[in-house]
Amino acid sequence: MFEKFSTTFIFYWLCTFPSLVQTQTNLFRGYAGKVDGKIDDVITTPLKNDMPFPLVGLGVGNLQRNLVENMIHQGLEAQHRIRTIDTAHQSGNEREVARGIVTGVKAFKESENSDGRVQVHVVTKIWYTYLGYERTKIAIDEIIEDLQDAIKDPNVDLKVTILIHWPRCYDTIPWMDCVKEEEQLPARVKEAGPPPHLDRLNAWKMSWMALEDAYLSADYPVVSGIGISNFDRLELSTLLANARVVPHLIQVNTWTLLHNPTELDICHENGILVQVYNVMNGIMGHVFNNPNAHHHLLMVANQLGKLAILSGTVKKDFKVTTAQVVLKFLVQSKVSVIPKTSNRDRLAENSAVALMQIPDMNMEQMEIVRASMAALLDNKDLAVDVRVTVRFHARKVDMFVYWVSGDDEERQVAFVPAGDTFEEHTFPGHRFKAYNAQDPDQFKSFVIQGQYGDEVDIQVEL
Repeated sequence: MFEKFSTTFIFYWLCTFPSLVQTQTNLFRGYAGKVDGKIDDVITTPLKNDMPFPLVGLGVGNLQRNLVENMIHQGLEAQHRIRTIDTAHQSGNEREVARGIVTGVKAFKESENSDGRVQVHVVTKIWYTYLGYERTKIAIDEIIEDLQDAIKDPNVDLKVTILIHWPRCYDTIPWMDCVKEEEQLPARVKEAGPPPHLDRLNAWKMSWMALEDAYLSADYPVVSGIGISNFDRLELSTLLANARVVPHLIQVNTWTLLHNPTELDICHENGILVQVYNVMNGIMGHVFNNPNAHHHLLMVANQLGKLAILSGTVKKDFKVTTAQVVLKFLVQSKVSVIPKTSNRDRLAENSAVALMQIPDMNMEQMEIVRASMAALLDNKDLAVDVRVTVRFHARKVDMFVYWVSGDDEERQVAFVPAGDTFEEHTFPGHRFKAYNAQDPDQFKSFVIQGQYGDEVDIQVEL
């Protein structure tokens, strides 16, 4: 039914992310001389430098600035435990990020009666107008300055990972305006270095050198990692050929995650953690156009919800959503996720605590989810659907089975002799009627209660 896993998928997505030896001595990570804060209560994976990195985060890069502080505060609450915050320097909200972390950590410690610091990771990105060595240094200093509230707070153990947002400005991307954005820069940035759009092949290379210097310097102990975003395979290979520090993290979109195994192979071979953005829009935005793929995700959600209930660790009404299935698939594959939301219910649904309540998928479920995600992303539905399997058992008399439409129109689907069984593949909530073949005044109505992938037996006595 489904295309089989590639070698990359099996050995990268399903294996624990390797902890590789860092190629340079690093004396200053995480504030020299300070004990790292609490981080063992969430799902993490080690970066290349052995720093534990929380896999479940919250994206606030394009969130309204007046919402940022409160959303981060809520995300850090004990019932959510989000410990990675993703933003961008271009968003201009790093001060709000810092304030949200400070108030959120304080509330978390009070609710948990916790001592010591709480570790929180911030991933931020340097915009393409700041490419070039000196311009990138300015951006780094601005980032550190804007995060000072969290850096200085005694309750917070802040870890900052700084990425290059884009390798260049592209004339082919409609919302990018290379010349106009350059003209609008502050004079001090313009004077610091040449316009990066005039040296598109090399400006990012100088920026990487600036990030390496900051990471290796005792002057920036809060910088715990560096990385890249929106780099293609060739650019990543070029960086690795000349890097003193291998990127700790790469941000990619959902298409790259599912359709660019060569780039992911390179990340795997070099111990680079993959973080995916725009998952919900990229995949869940196409569910209504691709019902078969959507139904397969619903089936896995149903299976995982039942398994969680059987474990006794959740309430009897516990449900798993399709969005959670996608996020769980990625986290189980050691891919970091940073869904964006301004809705408290969505925040809870996407949180580290919620995903930890969901059991791990087996190999078959992982394959189903991967195939469904690819179908939704490409807007090309799976060829095969999944439904509820219903078996109508005629216990004592011959009967006719009718399907009932939403307009109450009845359509005969089977004649079932006494003692026989009729099997139908249908949908949750569909209605049926079973009539006594000898006496049409005797009938029973049924509403299908099962979920996608369920098998339901209906014993009909008329």
